[in-house]
Amino acid sequence: CMVEHMAVTMQSRFCRFAPTPRWRNLGVFGMLDETRHTQLDLRFSHDLLKQDPRFDWSQKAFHTNEWGVLAVKNFFDDAMLNADCVEAALATSLTVEHGFTNVQFVALAADAMAAGDINWSNLLSSIQTDEARHAQQGFPTLSILMEHDPARAQKALDIAFWRSTRLFQTLTGPAMDYYTPLDQRKMSFKEFMLEWIVNHHERILEDYGLKKPWYWDQFMYSLEHGHHAMHLGTWFWRPTLFWKPNAGVSKDEREWLREKYPTWEENWGGMWDEIIKNVNTDQIEKTLPATFPSLCNLTQLPLGSAFSLNDLADHSLTYNGRLYHFDSAISKWCFEQD
Repeated sequence: CMVEHMAVTMQSRFCRFAPTPRWRNLGVFGMLDETRHTQLDLRFSHDLLKQDPRFDWSQKAFHTNEWGVLAVKNFFDDAMLNADCVEAALATSLTVEHGFTNVQFVALAADAMAAGDINWSNLLSSIQTDEARHAQQGFPTLSILMEHDPARAQKALDIAFWRSTRLFQTLTGPAMDYYTPLDQRKMSFKEFMLEWIVNHHERILEDYGLKKPWYWDQFMYSLEHGHHAMHLGTWFWRPTLFWKPNAGVSKDEREWLREKYPTWEENWGGMWDEIIKNVNTDQIEKTLPATFPSLCNLTQLPLGSAFSLNDLADHSLTYNGRLYHFDSAISKWCFEQD
């Protein structure tokens, strides 16, 4: 709800500062879209309070210091509120809305309808039609920027794509590969990313004469590992979260994970075996954290959650006398650009 409300402010800045009247008018319609989305989300979550009081988090989340929420808030603060019109349009309208959320809304609406949840399906479909309209602010912006400053366009997209990826490794990855009941899974998170996000982004880059990000090989590698690391971390630090993460590592589920991710057992199986042993021997205290997670100073996500356990490394720098830590060399690079 609050991300949608932040988007109202971003669209209002387009209305005020965008350099063409056509774009400013689109910003007006974008404000109306995002206002409606906020109201729909608030109404929908309010109706669900009778099912679970945690739906109150849809409204109060951004008014807390809960670390999972801060990661979302931090990204959209930067992309929507702190960026200028041009970079906000590239990061939000083109990368997030057109590249990530539009396709997810279509898929989620179809899944919800198949599961008989007509209200949720209609809500998502209704929002998606708006997204498809105001997301179009990104393409003309990119086209004109490529005529004048292609290096800036490349850098803005490379930063936005990595930061979006990290967020969806957190939000969508565990939901698809661990929280969804086994008999309802249509594809893995990796398969979804390859089919919908990777192909789509490669086509945009090619159409506009841009290169793949310098970290493309690392990004592809992270599809195999990142969300598994994030899921393990969120389950272990479950007392610090506002939702109740499902472990999703029964024997049948592990067989599915091994089929979709051939290195899953090698990287994650041993740790889950230890957790399962501690749970079954009534040593729950060994499955609970004694600290808060250590977070990346860019993404606000846990250090070591971008790749596999074999890739843990220090990525840090001192800036203006302060020591900063990052979850990857890519996040460190993003920080250094600004």
